[in-house]
Amino acid sequence: MLSGITDAARRFVIGQGAVRGEYVRLSESWRSILARRAYPDPVIALLGECLAAAALFTSTVKMLQDDGRLTLQIQGGKPVSLLVAECRADLSVRAMARFDAQASLGASTSLTDLARGASFALTIDPGGDYDSYQSLVPMEGASVAGALNAYMARSEQIESQFALAADGAVCAGLLVQKVPQQGGKADTAADPDAWNRIRTLASSVTRAELLELGDSEILHRLFHQEEVRLLPEKPVRFACPCTKERVATVLKVLGRAEIQGLLADRRTIEVDCDFCGQRYTFSAEEAWKALA
Repeated sequence: MLSGITDAARRFVIGQGAVRGEYVRLSESWRSILARRAYPDPVIALLGECLAAAALFTSTVKMLQDDGRLTLQIQGGKPVSLLVAECRADLSVRAMARFDAQASLGASTSLTDLARGASFALTIDPGGDYDSYQSLVPMEGASVAGALNAYMARSEQIESQFALAADGAVCAGLLVQKVPQQGGKADTAADPDAWNRIRTLASSVTRAELLELGDSEILHRLFHQEEVRLLPEKPVRFACPCTKERVATVLKVLGRAEIQGLLADRRTIEVDCDFCGQRYTFSAEEAWKALA
């Protein structure tokens, strides 16, 4: 029987605090997302890895207000034309993808093969009255973890190492980071090789281990010679905050001519939320009002 957390994120600290980590594992919430749309296995893996990464990132961002959120988005590629993985400040998650159903997808299709020509963006909306900001992630490497590792290494971010995995039952992720101290420098006097050693260990975790083992087993297997301190777990859940007002923005994208054409054949327009599948019905009056 699998032990350890499920549908939760958990922080841990290694040694004297020069390295911190996050672990996330989603099962029920992940299956709730997959139950709403049918995806081929390679798209499931890509979507789950992005969702796990979004949850890991969110757990480390301190600036989020109660209504803040972090989003990973892949857009404009082929055969996956759009992918959105979102985690809010309360660790509620949602995710969706659009793809060319006619495309031939092999079981081991890489990130670059799944989203050729796409842009990959990380967006943080702190919530409240704060402005959101976006960073572009170069589409480098064969996996989401590889792209994020390269991005974090090149940017002026905290040194980080991601490991991600997903299938139809579980999505999980591991993140270790070098902790900056005052002045932006890590205190490595007590153990100068701590970061290099722990990053190497974290990079050795396999996809099978992430999918099959719980947090206790993985952390013991990787860091059994280190002093690891586990912090309390935080629950993660699936939730979609869509409303009729928010979905109405889709009508604005359609435009007046398209709305007029739709209403010529019917008395109402139905729009489904891409994330949860909730269907919203707009009367002609509501549709025209949404365009105002």
